[in-house]
Amino acid sequence: MALGARRWTAAKLVAAVSRAASRLGPHLAGTPRRAAICVADPADQLVWALAAHWTGRVPAVLDVRWPPAQLTGALRQIGPAVRLNDRPPSGDRHVDVTLADEDVGWISLTSGTSGVPRAIGRTWASWTSSFPAMSELTGTSAADTVLVPGPLSSSMFAFAAFHALAAGACVRLLPAWSPAAADDAEITVAHAVPTMLADLLDEPRILRPRVVVSAGAKLSAEWEQRARSVWPGTTILEYYGSSEQSFVTARCGGDPGTVGPPFPGVRVEIRGGAGDRLAPGEPGVIWTCSPYSAEGYLDTATGRFDQAGGWVSVGDLGRLDAAGVLTVLGRDQITTGGTTVDPAAVEAVLRAAPGVRDVVVLGIAHPRLGEVAAAVLECGPDCSPAAVRRHARERLTSAQRPRRWFAVEALPRTGGGKPARAELLAALEDGRLRPLP
Repeated sequence: MALGARRWTAAKLVAAVSRAASRLGPHLAGTPRRAAICVADPADQLVWALAAHWTGRVPAVLDVRWPPAQLTGALRQIGPAVRLNDRPPSGDRHVDVTLADEDVGWISLTSGTSGVPRAIGRTWASWTSSFPAMSELTGTSAADTVLVPGPLSSSMFAFAAFHALAAGACVRLLPAWSPAAADDAEITVAHAVPTMLADLLDEPRILRPRVVVSAGAKLSAEWEQRARSVWPGTTILEYYGSSEQSFVTARCGGDPGTVGPPFPGVRVEIRGGAGDRLAPGEPGVIWTCSPYSAEGYLDTATGRFDQAGGWVSVGDLGRLDAAGVLTVLGRDQITTGGTTVDPAAVEAVLRAAPGVRDVVVLGIAHPRLGEVAAAVLECGPDCSPAAVRRHARERLTSAQRPRRWFAVEALPRTGGGKPARAELLAALEDGRLRPLP
């Protein structure tokens, strides 16, 4: 494992995890068996997570950059026995530990799609059972150095790190994302969201990987074509999924407008409004059945995760062709830079801003991030643009905060009184909306 100038051999990593496990022991007796990991350094995140798992506990890595309200809300759902805010201990103290059973869990967190991140419980086996398929698709082995450029609070990057360790590969972590930080000739496999991939393509001499794994947002045909031109011979693997479902499909070549056939071990169906299975080519809701799915939300509250008879869905729309290749047609959420944002959650926050009568948040295209959030405000006479923006900065994550702001005297509405989103989107695209000062 490597982070900047810091290096760990396999033996050194095991020793670090053992020391951390000895520190955890006295704090994790009884229930709940959950450990909230609230540190920024990705190497520390990984050591604490391995130590918690090693001692039979359930790790949850949180993003310390979240606003206080979101961090508090996530911790409330997790209900940890211990909250880890410090670096793992150093020194020579060791403890004999036994690897936990396969049913020991892991807690993933969404990107804040319900105002606060949703804590999702999954079995450890729901991840490890996909390791062989990912190794087959990527060829990852002990000979590889795997770039994991994001924090382990992201389930995508947490999976990438654990899979690489399971394959015996060296994990290359970054203290913060920048193309320069990824300048390592030893990297052979790189996991990245499309925006990171675009940054790397702007500096093509920095990295020449054998395999690039893209996920978190749809990889555009233009960026994929450019990647194949800059890195001839490099395998470009795109997979589609969600924190709740884990893997759904994987594509290596083929039509870049699709997300490919089902990931090994996954069954995919398209269903209509009545839950009926639709024929190839018909659009509907994507449902999956696989051993990789999560168990559910820890707070047991309803959300976008539907479960029925072993099949699960997060409400994404798509269609399957006759060969079983999936095309994703739309999501209720905004996907920006690989982070999923729920417009309704952002709207709820902005409605509480002084002088805002109502608001609609829309996703608009962005050349690098895929989409960004745009807010259309119905403002009262005492609405202060500066106060609204300050309100957003204090309560929303960077991905949730609107990049573009507009103001209207009254939002257009449907016959049922709901905001007419399609009409607003058309007005935005036509340039008919007035920017907020």
